[in-house]
Amino acid sequence: MRFSIATSAFLGLASFILISTVQSVPASVLPDGMPNPNKDESKRIELKSQGTLPNGPPPPKVSKEGIVTLQLIAFNELFEIAFFSELLTNVTNKVPGFDIPNAGERDFVLKSLTAILAQEELHALSVNNVLKHAKARPVQPCKYTFPVSNYTEAISLAATFTDLVLGTLQDAVERFALGSDSSLARLITAVVGQEGEQEGWYRTQQRRIPSQLPFLTTSDLNFAFTAVQSFIIPGSCPNIRDIPLKTFQPLTILTPPTTKTQNITVSWKPDPTIKEPEKLSLTYINQQNLPVSVPLRIKSMANVVVAEGVFPYNENILNGLTIAVVTTGGGSFPNVDAVAKATVFGPNLIIVN
Repeated sequence: MRFSIATSAFLGLASFILISTVQSVPASVLPDGMPNPNKDESKRIELKSQGTLPNGPPPPKVSKEGIVTLQLIAFNELFEIAFFSELLTNVTNKVPGFDIPNAGERDFVLKSLTAILAQEELHALSVNNVLKHAKARPVQPCKYTFPVSNYTEAISLAATFTDLVLGTLQDAVERFALGSDSSLARLITAVVGQEGEQEGWYRTQQRRIPSQLPFLTTSDLNFAFTAVQSFIIPGSCPNIRDIPLKTFQPLTILTPPTTKTQNITVSWKPDPTIKEPEKLSLTYINQQNLPVSVPLRIKSMANVVVAEGVFPYNENILNGLTIAVVTTGGGSFPNVDAVAKATVFGPNLIIVN
């Protein structure tokens, strides 16, 4: 199955179809004793990951902004552990839709997912360990649910959220630099490379070339914080309020774009605090380029607002991940940070090619 646009996990909660084949995961039953494995469990995780937790000294200090960045990374890693745990279980148990008929391919997929799950567990442990050393509360897992019903959809979703992770970790490295948290740079860039290796595999599983773009699309911590919450059962996160990031309202794309310039239709729930919705813009973030904003034409306003705007593919070669958001004002934005500050709805993740 080919997806020209990301799985509905990032398209707004209203577009979800929650399938029971990937079960909600209570915080108390993440695999391998996560997020607090004992010594034996930690050793088993390392063996399955084909590596170890970093054993060097912790950073001497972490800035306030650095702590927020680490909290977001841990928040995301715990969600990924839940996802890959359920996917591995479904493939292992040959749940309908997740059975892989070819024995050799199935064995390779199981080996790959086993390692990926353990590697994500080590990512989460390493970041929470830094938070503990910095006298900040480690992030605790929530309860999750995922909108997939078969292996193909699951791999497409994994590719989509990994795209966003790779963009978000760019923001993390920049924030560490601005906060003088240089001791964290090697740790996080090691994770960037590892996530890139994962993404190449997910893409080849979809019969796409492994390397998506020459310069991967950047993102912002607040976009990732909002996107991960699309998978969370409301009220199930023990300490989400510790993370001082924004949560934006959902944005749905009703007409997914393809490889050409075209008008697309989007929708969102009315917000009484927005007095002039006709002045909103649709803003796109793609690769390392300046954000592109286009005017929105309101088509209807009732239980939902429906609007139309241009997806300027041809003019900007909008391949790979494009982050779409609705922003106040218009004109030009100097960077993704400015876009996040002006965002009112989104993000919606578009993937073309």
